Amino acid sequence: MSVNELYRTKSVCPVCLSVLDASVTERDGAVYLSKECKEHGSFQTVIWRDSGDSYLEWLRYGGWNPEEDLGAVAGCPDHCGSCMGHRQEVCSAAVMVTNRCNSACPVCFTVGKEARFEPSLEELTGQLLFYRKAGGENFPLELCGGEPMVRDDLPQIAAKARELGFSYIQVNTNGIRAASDPDYLKHLKEAGVTTLYLGLDGVTSGPYLKKYGKDIFPLKIKALENSAAAGLAVVLVPCVIPGSNEKELGAIIRLAKEFMPTVRGVYFQPVSYFGTYPKPPEDSDRITIPEVLRLLEEQTGGEVRREHFLPGNCEHPQCSFGAYYMEGKGGRLHAVTRYQALPKRAQASAHVREVTRKNWTPGKNRHLTIGGMAFQDAWNLDLARLSRCTVQIVGRDGRLIPLCAKYLTNCQGEKLYPGIS
Repeated sequence: MSVNELYRTKSVCPVCLSVLDASVTERDGAVYLSKECKEHGSFQTVIWRDSGDSYLEWLRYGGWNPEEDLGAVAGCPDHCGSCMGHRQEVCSAAVMVTNRCNSACPVCFTVGKEARFEPSLEELTGQLLFYRKAGGENFPLELCGGEPMVRDDLPQIAAKARELGFSYIQVNTNGIRAASDPDYLKHLKEAGVTTLYLGLDGVTSGPYLKKYGKDIFPLKIKALENSAAAGLAVVLVPCVIPGSNEKELGAIIRLAKEFMPTVRGVYFQPVSYFGTYPKPPEDSDRITIPEVLRLLEEQTGGEVRREHFLPGNCEHPQCSFGAYYMEGKGGRLHAVTRYQALPKRAQASAHVREVTRKNWTPGKNRHLTIGGMAFQDAWNLDLARLSRCTVQIVGRDGRLIPLCAKYLTNCQGEKLYPGIS
């Protein structure tokens, strides 16, 4: 067995969250992140199931520069929100409006043991004003939870955000209320909400029985129908979990096509492990970006191909992937994007914000964005990636904290940054 070290970086111990030296190596046709804590031992996690050459090319095509990107910023990840060395501007930030939920998914990264959290409209206005000052009124805004739709006053919160100048307002939801309360969706639309970021893990009962303990796929379809009637755009968000729904990725794309132009995108999220786990996740519990792309190609009969996808070049390239399609003859998707080296953008964050507003808001043109984001956990965290995070949480304490730092937990479920906001 040959081991080829690709580069060195920094990570954390999954037990104590102390910062550790880490090595990214190729072994047996895959890439691993390895680290050792003097107190808690060695840890190794697969991060890329393909060759080291393909991994390095992906990073290079995304604008990865080892001289700029290797090595952690001093104080990372403990000083997020006050760190002056963060290497990228925010592209989108989330305001957490509640920690209540009408479901109990074991893979939800906002689940915690904290007391009920539900800030008043006045408190949320303060957070929105902070975000506008830190970013700008045209920055995309996400209203999150918990499940934000458990709040009856969510339309009032959205209206306040619109009043403050936010033009793209997204609600991250499981769709349960959206399926049962079409008038509520109409009120959200009237208040200024543009987009629902709808969790949808498959097109059969299986993934929902495993995740929710009951089959709520019919509710997902009803949520889509009600969203279309209300004039809201929808982005489908499958959490890809090995042994649960990895065989349904192509079917999710076909469902998205059926609901165009209401559905504007599909954004896959390979499962990450936050919270309390009886034992560390094994490599078999993980799915990596090249595997998702291969499955999409296989399950769509080549309609969606690996060569259509680009790495992110605003956030770290290993964090995201994306492709853009227009509907062609016979309803077949026609790729506009091609895998290639991306130019360095002086205003990369501004470009991503503009593309988000353009592609994920209501419209009549029949296009589809297919992409995803691989969030990090304590086992695979790379501080070089974290230092380029562009998806952040608006904290109650006047800080913007990268999502993968905010919800980072050790194996006992203890958070680096306690609380939901």
